Amino acid sequence: MDKDFMLSVPGGRVPARFVTQQDGTPGVEVEGTTFAYETTEVPHGLIAHTDDARRALDELRRRFKVTSEAAVFPFEAVFPTEIEEA
Repeated sequence: MDKDFMLSVPGGRVPARFVTQQDGTPGVEVEGTTFAYETTEVPHGLIAHTDDARRALDELRRRFKVTSEAAVFPFEAVFPTEIEEA
C-alpha cells in the first residue's frame, strides 16, 4: 500500500505516505510518525493512537494553525502527478 503523496490541509502541505500498519490496517506516515488512517468517517483523516502520534498530531495542528481538536485530523491527499499537472 506504500504510496507517497502530499498531505494537504488549509495551512499547507507536508510529504506523507500511505502505509500498512503492523496489524494490517491502513495508516499514514508523516515525518516519521505513523497514524491510523480513518476511512469510515467523513472526512477521512489521521487518528493518533499513541502518545508519540498525539504529540506529532498536535505539532501538525500548531504548524498549520488548525484549531479543531476533533479526533480525526482531515486532509486531502495530493499525488505527485496532480502536482505536476497544476
